Amino acid sequence: MKVISVKKLLKLSATVITAATASLATAKAEPIAIINAELHVAGSADNPRTIENGSIVIDNGRIVSVGTNVGTPANATVIDANGQPVTPGIFAAISGIGLEEISLNSEGTERSADRDFPISAALDAEDALNTDSSIIAISRAAGVTRAYVSPMPGGKIFGGCGTVIDFSGSPDPVSKSCYAQSLVLGFSGTGRAGGTKTGLMSLLRVYLDEVLLYAEDPSEYRYMAAASDLTQADLQALIPYVRGEKPFLVQVHSAPDIRRLIQLKEDYALDVILLGGAEAWRVAQELADAEIPVILNPMANLPRQFEAMASTLENAARLEAAGVIVSFYDDDVHNVRLLPQLAGNAVANGMTHEGAVAAITLNSAKMMGMEDQLGTLQAGKIADVVVWDGDPLEVSSRPVAVIINGKVTSLENRQSILARRYMDLSRGDKPHAYRGE
Repeated sequence: MKVISVKKLLKLSATVITAATASLATAKAEPIAIINAELHVAGSADNPRTIENGSIVIDNGRIVSVGTNVGTPANATVIDANGQPVTPGIFAAISGIGLEEISLNSEGTERSADRDFPISAALDAEDALNTDSSIIAISRAAGVTRAYVSPMPGGKIFGGCGTVIDFSGSPDPVSKSCYAQSLVLGFSGTGRAGGTKTGLMSLLRVYLDEVLLYAEDPSEYRYMAAASDLTQADLQALIPYVRGEKPFLVQVHSAPDIRRLIQLKEDYALDVILLGGAEAWRVAQELADAEIPVILNPMANLPRQFEAMASTLENAARLEAAGVIVSFYDDDVHNVRLLPQLAGNAVANGMTHEGAVAAITLNSAKMMGMEDQLGTLQAGKIADVVVWDGDPLEVSSRPVAVIINGKVTSLENRQSILARRYMDLSRGDKPHAYRGE
């Protein structure tokens, strides 16, 4: 039985940690046991949220057992957490990773189509996914194990569907294909619909009605006069969303606009996820009653525009208190690694610690329809697990082991390589980049 102590890992250099985790990953057939851990289960209210001195056994990519009286298989590689926290892998509810590498470079971003491009809802993020993105390894080293990668609307109010990927480094990381449909309302949507919200909402209802008509008989629809500028591919793509079989991911901020969205959901029996929601706390109970989850930035507290005049750092806490399912996002693609910090700030402004952990794990899985597979430390679920050196919501804490699909992954990334390369700034015969590091 091979035992690796977290205290020992903390003393090792990044190079040795990478080598250690790589050697663990090669032991594909052997189970992994994490012992002496503070387990943040992130489960439902009727299950214990935190288990002291707990253990987890992982085998064949799944969590086999969790608890305080868990036996360790004789052939297991053991990670001794020494009382430190262990959480489910962080699940980013929305991200542009794999679609956007450099925002200001046209070759470096694939997240939205040009305004004059005719296709919108039929776009699929998976067709442009860059599995070699440097941001994947950087985010993985921060405990992020999975993300929903979403396109954004370009010239039309729809942006296409996104995909859930894991951060294992696999060339085929897709966990769930073509899920939520991006939709922009509010002020941002008016620029795509005549410049007014009256035009925007009217256009959206025209689109929804047209999709329902098309879905009744696509072959007959070809002979009808088109009611809108949606292509046939867009109409076909929108059918499962208009039928409520898949969710719309709707970007909207103001309380009045959110109320209109709630009414639209009721009128058309839609499945909806709210993105942004700067004023969502003002309609918290209405959102809870409508069962609409919210992905928000818990650091948004400045009224950058009229529809966000009531922004507050207590947004997440007030939504949690009302029973709304909440998750977090950051506007910058490169800042997915900061999700634990965002969660910590939500706690500082009234959210419960347990709720904040769930916001970046279980709640994201719920929004993506994957809560039966991911998001909690429970037997039978996919083993996305992170061992930390301290409270995961503290800015000074770091992962010491990141397990994805039951395998320990490397913590090496572009940032750690550059930091090691330039640690020694002494002069030499060659520039640092050419000394073999």
